[in-house]
Amino acid sequence: MCLCGLLSITHSVNLILCIEIFFALVLLIQSPDLLSMDGTYFYFLGNFDGGGVFFFSLHVTLCVSCLITSILLYVGSTKKIPPLILPHLFWQIVFVITSIVSIIVLLALGFKGKMLLPSSIVLSCMIASAGVCEIWWCFLSLAYYRYMKEMKLDSPWSHDELCTRDDIV
Repeated sequence: MCLCGLLSITHSVNLILCIEIFFALVLLIQSPDLLSMDGTYFYFLGNFDGGGVFFFSLHVTLCVSCLITSILLYVGSTKKIPPLILPHLFWQIVFVITSIVSIIVLLALGFKGKMLLPSSIVLSCMIASAGVCEIWWCFLSLAYYRYMKEMKLDSPWSHDELCTRDDIV
């Protein structure tokens, strides 16, 4: 059980997939703004001279890889293939690391005066909230992987009463 006993782990993982796919698609739709703003996005004080391309590529890479690994997780969940859960678990870990680095960079830019300090704090809090959710979901995905592995090991054919070794001999 997950979510304070309200949902099974399978339903919880499917809910997480829906949430992540929704936000990845919304953020992909928003991504062209990063190119057109060329780094002056989010109240940066000055142009990063091509920084929009960096932000765009990071943004699109994270969103597209989220969609791909979410599809793999969905297929692994429906077809009962535990190794297909691992790419999304890896993506979640990479997202958490990227979030931590982004928060450090944003706060450094804010304190150095290259970005408005309140904006850097607000963006850092937004990224931190997404990072905390991903940490929670990462533990849930790991628990789901272990659950799927146990279910795979406890397949119905391994405990069939009609086909025991003693009957073969």
